[in-house]
Amino acid sequence: MPPDLRSAMRNFATGVCVATTYTDREDGRHHDAVTVNSLTSVSLDPPLVSLCLRVDSRFLTDLLETKKWAVSILDGGADDVARVFAKDRATRATAIDTLRASPGHHTGALVLDAPSWLECVLWDSFDIGDHAMVVGEVVAAGAQRRRPPLIFLHGRYHALEDTRLGVPAADSRGDSRTRSTEPGDRTGPPSVRDSPTAC
Repeated sequence: MPPDLRSAMRNFATGVCVATTYTDREDGRHHDAVTVNSLTSVSLDPPLVSLCLRVDSRFLTDLLETKKWAVSILDGGADDVARVFAKDRATRATAIDTLRASPGHHTGALVLDAPSWLECVLWDSFDIGDHAMVVGEVVAAGAQRRRPPLIFLHGRYHALEDTRLGVPAADSRGDSRTRSTEPGDRTGPPSVRDSPTAC
């Protein structure tokens, strides 16, 4: 029996981001955005980050063609944004028109009104199993003080309640204090589990 990687990784908390890219066609520029939790800092010199996307993702196809992308790190109030951009391409195409975002000055990819954002140009890409890793050189970045970050843990979105020390506050039992954006003890909507970078 193969190891149950999905269940094991549910105990690993990640940040939540929206990655954006576009494709230029005869009728103009078409933007796309997807929810990702695979953002990784790879190198500071040169400044490199990576994302992992399913090899059958049309977002990946556009990114590899354009060679430009951006990623915006979401705060705890943006769980609705995370959910909609974890859905199918047609749903995302409709939602992107209502997104609070503007094209980045260095890449043209959409940058959201978010705590942090990065604009990247493609450095390299690698097919790894059923995913592809794309490595981007960061050509612009920004940050602003906003609400605590949105995290993904146990199949649900949560917002950290206290980031004064850079970690969640602990209660008398030593438990990390987080606020779930899902009521009850559900495992999150299928659209989240089936997003382009879901494990």
